Amino acid sequence: MRDRGDSDKLAKVSHMRSFNIVMLGLLLGAACGGPKEMNTPRPPPTSTPTPAEPPVNVITTNHEARAAVGKVVRISGTVQREKLGDTVNVGGLFVRCPDFRFPNASTGSTVTAEGKLDIVVEEDETLSPNGDHNQGYKGGGSTFVIYHCVVR
Repeated sequence: MRDRGDSDKLAKVSHMRSFNIVMLGLLLGAACGGPKEMNTPRPPPTSTPTPAEPPVNVITTNHEARAAVGKVVRISGTVQREKLGDTVNVGGLFVRCPDFRFPNASTGSTVTAEGKLDIVVEEDETLSPNGDHNQGYKGGGSTFVIYHCVVR
Protein backbone atom coordinates (compact mmCIF):
# COMPACT_ATOMS: atom_id res chain seq x y z
CA MET A 1 0.00 0.00 0.00
CA ARG A 2 1.11 3.43 -0.71
CA ASP A 3 1.42 6.01 1.85
CA ARG A 4 0.33 9.56 1.59
CA GLY A 5 3.86 10.79 0.75
CA ASP A 6 3.94 8.76 -2.47
CA SER A 7 0.67 10.20 -3.57
CA ASP A 8 1.92 13.77 -3.06
CA LYS A 9 5.06 12.94 -5.04
CA LEU A 10 2.97 11.55 -7.90
CA ALA A 11 0.79 14.64 -7.92
CA LYS A 12 3.89 16.86 -8.08
CA VAL A 13 5.40 14.78 -10.90
CA SER A 14 2.11 14.81 -12.79
CA HIS A 15 1.84 18.56 -12.30
CA MET A 16 5.43 18.95 -13.46
CA ARG A 17 4.76 16.83 -16.58
CA SER A 18 1.75 18.96 -17.50
CA PHE A 19 3.82 22.10 -17.10
CA ASN A 20 6.60 20.63 -19.24
CA ILE A 21 4.16 19.56 -21.96
CA VAL A 22 2.60 23.02 -22.05
CA MET A 23 6.03 24.65 -22.24
CA LEU A 24 7.12 22.22 -24.95
CA GLY A 25 3.98 23.00 -26.93
CA LEU A 26 4.60 26.75 -26.65
CA LEU A 27 8.22 26.36 -27.73
CA LEU A 28 7.30 24.17 -30.69
CA GLY A 29 4.54 26.56 -31.71
CA ALA A 30 6.94 29.50 -31.60
CA ALA A 31 9.63 27.56 -33.46
CA CYS A 32 7.18 26.59 -36.18
CA GLY A 33 6.42 30.17 -37.00
CA GLY A 34 3.75 31.50 -34.77
CA PRO A 35 0.80 33.20 -36.41
CA LYS A 36 0.18 32.31 -40.07
CA GLU A 37 0.50 35.86 -41.40
CA MET A 38 4.07 36.03 -40.10
CA ASN A 39 5.11 32.89 -42.02
CA THR A 40 3.31 33.46 -45.30
CA PRO A 41 5.68 35.02 -47.81
CA ARG A 42 4.27 38.27 -49.07
CA PRO A 43 4.42 39.14 -52.73
CA PRO A 44 6.64 42.10 -53.54
CA PRO A 45 4.79 45.41 -53.48
CA THR A 46 3.49 46.41 -56.86
CA SER A 47 3.06 49.92 -58.01
CA THR A 48 -0.16 50.99 -59.64
CA PRO A 49 0.35 50.57 -63.37
CA THR A 50 0.17 53.81 -65.27
CA PRO A 51 -1.10 53.87 -68.77
CA ALA A 52 1.81 53.67 -71.10
CA GLU A 53 2.34 56.80 -73.10
CA PRO A 54 2.67 56.19 -76.80
CA PRO A 55 6.21 56.39 -78.12
CA VAL A 56 7.11 59.81 -79.45
CA ASN A 57 8.79 60.13 -82.86
CA VAL A 58 11.11 63.11 -83.08
CA ILE A 59 10.83 64.64 -86.53
CA THR A 60 13.29 67.03 -88.14
CA THR A 61 12.83 66.41 -91.87
CA ASN A 62 10.00 66.05 -94.38
CA HIS A 63 11.03 62.43 -94.91
CA GLU A 64 10.73 61.65 -91.16
CA ALA A 65 7.41 63.49 -91.04
CA ARG A 66 5.94 61.46 -93.95
CA ALA A 67 6.97 58.25 -92.18
CA ALA A 68 5.36 59.42 -88.92
CA VAL A 69 1.90 60.47 -90.22
CA GLY A 70 -0.75 59.13 -87.85
CA LYS A 71 1.74 58.78 -84.98
CA VAL A 72 2.57 60.96 -81.98
CA VAL A 73 5.47 63.23 -82.91
CA ARG A 74 7.67 65.86 -81.31
CA ILE A 75 9.13 68.77 -83.24
CA SER A 76 11.46 71.45 -81.94
CA GLY A 77 11.78 74.52 -84.08
CA THR A 78 11.08 78.21 -84.60
CA VAL A 79 7.56 79.56 -84.27
CA GLN A 80 6.23 81.46 -87.25
CA ARG A 81 2.90 83.27 -87.34
CA GLU A 82 0.74 82.10 -90.28
CA LYS A 83 -2.75 83.05 -91.42
CA LEU A 84 -4.09 79.48 -91.23
CA GLY A 85 -2.32 78.66 -87.96
CA ASP A 86 1.08 79.10 -86.37
CA THR A 87 3.84 76.78 -87.56
CA VAL A 88 6.87 75.21 -85.96
CA ASN A 89 9.70 75.20 -88.49
CA VAL A 90 12.94 73.25 -88.52
CA GLY A 91 15.01 73.35 -91.69
CA GLY A 92 12.60 72.75 -94.59
CA LEU A 93 9.96 71.11 -92.38
CA PHE A 94 6.90 73.19 -91.46
CA VAL A 95 4.28 71.76 -89.10
CA ARG A 96 1.14 73.78 -88.47
CA CYS A 97 -0.74 73.82 -85.16
CA PRO A 98 -4.11 75.10 -86.43
CA ASP A 99 -5.94 75.05 -83.10
CA PHE A 100 -3.18 76.54 -80.96
CA ARG A 101 -2.01 80.14 -81.06
CA PHE A 102 1.48 80.65 -79.69
CA PRO A 103 1.96 83.75 -77.53
CA ASN A 104 3.22 86.78 -79.47
CA ALA A 105 6.47 86.72 -77.48
CA SER A 106 7.24 83.18 -78.74
CA THR A 107 7.17 84.19 -82.43
CA GLY A 108 10.68 83.69 -83.74
CA SER A 109 11.78 81.69 -80.69
CA THR A 110 12.37 77.95 -80.42
CA VAL A 111 9.62 75.74 -78.97
CA THR A 112 8.82 72.05 -78.80
CA ALA A 113 5.38 70.82 -79.81
CA GLU A 114 3.87 67.34 -79.58
CA GLY A 115 0.79 65.65 -80.92
CA LYS A 116 -0.56 63.30 -83.55
CA LEU A 117 0.76 64.22 -86.97
CA ASP A 118 -1.59 64.45 -89.92
CA ILE A 119 -1.47 65.73 -93.50
CA VAL A 120 -3.99 68.22 -94.81
CA VAL A 121 -4.45 68.76 -98.53
CA GLU A 122 -4.54 72.50 -99.07
CA GLU A 123 -6.78 74.20 -101.55
CA ASP A 124 -5.27 76.29 -104.27
CA GLU A 125 -5.45 80.00 -103.63
CA THR A 126 -8.27 81.86 -105.28
CA LEU A 127 -8.41 85.33 -106.71
CA SER A 128 -11.22 87.72 -106.00
CA PRO A 129 -12.82 89.64 -108.91
CA ASN A 130 -10.54 92.59 -108.15
CA GLY A 131 -7.39 90.36 -108.27
CA ASP A 132 -6.77 89.95 -104.53
CA HIS A 133 -5.41 86.62 -103.32
CA ASN A 134 -7.77 84.80 -100.96
CA GLN A 135 -7.01 82.01 -98.48
CA GLY A 136 -5.27 78.98 -99.83
CA TYR A 137 -1.80 78.16 -101.05
CA LYS A 138 -0.44 78.99 -104.44
CA GLY A 139 -0.44 75.68 -106.27
CA GLY A 140 -2.32 73.91 -103.42
CA GLY A 141 -0.30 71.05 -101.97
CA SER A 142 -0.28 69.46 -98.56
CA THR A 143 0.74 70.57 -95.10
CA PHE A 144 1.74 68.66 -92.00
CA VAL A 145 -0.48 69.51 -89.05
CA ILE A 146 -0.70 68.63 -85.39
CA TYR A 147 -4.18 69.10 -83.98
CA HIS A 148 -4.34 69.74 -80.24
CA CYS A 149 -0.66 70.69 -80.03
CA VAL A 150 0.95 70.27 -76.64
CA VAL A 151 3.78 72.71 -76.13
CA ARG A 152 6.65 71.43 -73.99
